[in-house]
Amino acid sequence: MFRLRRISVIVCLVTTACVGQDTSNSAEELARLKRELQQTQSELADSKQQIQELRNGLEELRKQVQANATTGAQSPGAATSTSVAPAQEGQPTNTAEPTVAAADQNPSFLAAKIAELHQDKVESASRYPVKLSGLVLFNSYWNRGSVDIQDLPNLTFPTPPGFANGNIGATMRQTLLGVDATGPKIWGARSSASVSVDFGGGSPTTAYGVTAGLVRLRTADISLDWDRTSLHIGQDVPFFSPLAPTSYATVLEPAMAWSGNLWVWTPAVEIEHRLDVGERSSLALQGGVLDPLTEEMPPFQGREPTAGESSRAPGIAGRIAIDRALATSLPFTLGVGGYYARQRYPGFDDIDSWTFNTDLKIPLGQRFEFSGEWYDGQAVGGLGGGIWASVIYPESTFPHSAIHPLRSRGGWAQLKWKPTSRFEINGAFGQDANLDRELNFFPMPWTGAGFPAMKKNQTEFVNFIYEPSSFLLFALEYRHLLTAPATGNSASGEHVNVAAGVRF
Repeated sequence: MFRLRRISVIVCLVTTACVGQDTSNSAEELARLKRELQQTQSELADSKQQIQELRNGLEELRKQVQANATTGAQSPGAATSTSVAPAQEGQPTNTAEPTVAAADQNPSFLAAKIAELHQDKVESASRYPVKLSGLVLFNSYWNRGSVDIQDLPNLTFPTPPGFANGNIGATMRQTLLGVDATGPKIWGARSSASVSVDFGGGSPTTAYGVTAGLVRLRTADISLDWDRTSLHIGQDVPFFSPLAPTSYATVLEPAMAWSGNLWVWTPAVEIEHRLDVGERSSLALQGGVLDPLTEEMPPFQGREPTAGESSRAPGIAGRIAIDRALATSLPFTLGVGGYYARQRYPGFDDIDSWTFNTDLKIPLGQRFEFSGEWYDGQAVGGLGGGIWASVIYPESTFPHSAIHPLRSRGGWAQLKWKPTSRFEINGAFGQDANLDRELNFFPMPWTGAGFPAMKKNQTEFVNFIYEPSSFLLFALEYRHLLTAPATGNSASGEHVNVAAGVRF
């Protein structure tokens, strides 16, 4: 009786408090709860479908085990024991499956088989888990002005008399395919590998070849991960310039390429060690060696050394970053890095190539996020800096009688607003510029890559991204370009891109 009275008093107090709440706050809370309920219902529907798939897979597994048991019972040499000897680490087992009755009494066996059916949809020669992933992406676009690449503009030029001042089109060549593999533990480290490709390797010179994009290697990585240390061997964006703006209009090249974003996928060996500097903060120490790429165009077949590779010395780089990504209050990432390499051009002394880099990502409240990068460097066309130029020659002489490295500065910044979990708006600005005193070193400069040196390149964009589910996305982007050559008039252009994609 006393408990009933106490419950009645608590109910009355709660009811009184609820009635006394502000009406506007209640409406906002109700709206928030309604959104969360809708999201929960969507997630429950996805989970229900996955559970059904697991049930179907388990039923199929039971039938297979039953068939194996029946076959084994009918064979004179069938094994009678269900014990399994432990296999050596890194080697798959080749033992008989237990019977249905034994499987029902062995939860670990059933759990392992369910996980195999749910995750390991691809059979590999090594028998280790392999996962396919990708993004099927459609892009339609509208351009104003004369741009360098119609579906992926980075630069804009004055329109010659009589030429069309714009164009439209559509493409699927920004579609991505990826493979991720998980291997055994090696020297106490978890081993894994990944590779990704797209269809941006050019277009075959055949009828309707404009829609038949050639497959191109993007990234490839071999990783060994210990608790605090990771070793990466492969090809990826430079680890000292790890960020990029968010855009589904520029998947073939990260957004702000040629406008302050150092990104070129570069073969490298990198090691990272993490130190705890607080309850939710860590200090990342990264270092590595890289292929000292420069921007020369390779031959159609075979491979010739670039000016960086001709120096016979690898590029070296390092980065120190504080990471509070797991902190509940003011999570952020701040990194400082640098790069050094040498370049050797025929008939000249070695040229130093170097950069000083910073990167930042920080949330601004619950819905906003600011991110960006900045660099100062010399002869960094091989990393995408200097508007893709490392050195200049005097135009009037060939073979060239002199050479001069270009100093450049650039960077980009992005503000992200995510009012809901399914919708976001991104606005970004980027610029790359070669210093005037370097461009004026010769009366008429000419870059080694085969096009005139440029003074400045700017890009601004705003995009809207809607993801009704983790499977489907839609995006709309407007981009403005401004390119200023070393001499002559600047030119501007505009790009509108509408994208639709499916992840798998």
